[in-house]
Amino acid sequence: MIEVLWHGRGGQGAFTAARLLGAAASMADGRHALAFPSFGPERRGAPMRAFTKMDDAPIGDRSAVVQADYVVYLDDTLLGDGWELELKPGGVVLANSTRTFEDPRIVALDADGISSAVLGRPIPNTVFLGALAALCDRVDLADVEEAVRQYMPAKLHAKNIEIVRAAWEAVSRRDEGGSARCPERTGQAEESSAASAENATTAPQRPASCIPTLRPDALDPTAFAHSTCFEGGYLTVKNAGWRNIRPVIDPAACTGCLQCYLYCPDGTVFKVPDPAPGGAPVAIDYDFCKGCGVCAKACRFGAITMIPESEADAR
Repeated sequence: MIEVLWHGRGGQGAFTAARLLGAAASMADGRHALAFPSFGPERRGAPMRAFTKMDDAPIGDRSAVVQADYVVYLDDTLLGDGWELELKPGGVVLANSTRTFEDPRIVALDADGISSAVLGRPIPNTVFLGALAALCDRVDLADVEEAVRQYMPAKLHAKNIEIVRAAWEAVSRRDEGGSARCPERTGQAEESSAASAENATTAPQRPASCIPTLRPDALDPTAFAHSTCFEGGYLTVKNAGWRNIRPVIDPAACTGCLQCYLYCPDGTVFKVPDPAPGGAPVAIDYDFCKGCGVCAKACRFGAITMIPESEADAR
């Protein structure tokens, strides 16, 4: 299975690109793909992720990609410390950036510049479809163009195909120069250079226990649906870093009606099995709470108050 992890911000079209890549990779008979997003705070400009999985067999595992063959950053401000932990051995990072990176695993591409030249404004998502077509043998340029025709409005076809071709040419020239290679082009058994071989073996890796595995029965819909559905309160990625207000529960006013628990869109309100004397029967996981205020609106007894984070820090 070839896996692509997309990092972007709300409004950049990361999920659109993930879907188009999946469509392109599944054009041929016997090819399968799966694309899905992972949104944190639902607002324009907020960090989000999307995933594309490509295989020769039906894909039933909808779990988030932990380590990918390709990691795409539509905004290079999201490329921070620990980026290498998301790469499989021999993997490649594609970054929308004009910077120069010393690590050969990072391919920098001025996606904003390419898209602005054609569209008049920076929309970097389809740039990376062309880049991946140049790097990944599973995706052909012609299939990417056909995916654009089938899944984008007709008025957007010509310009986005032009963007895809420009990116394909830019990365192909770079690839010919040997500065970035693809795992599928070189093979996992032998690397194109000693430097890339060293990077593949020395890069820090997540423990195997953290990498999700596909159960033998996972392609049975009645089985894999249960493997990707969890009860309220189950979250896997912290997404509270942008919150500027937080809900605070008044235990004396809380009646335990559980409306906050039921209405929380992210499952961050959880039931407390054995509340301490004077404590509330529910609590809030602030690592995941994004401060949307839905719980406060759902509370009919005024037991939840939204306060500024600055005030909470001072307490």
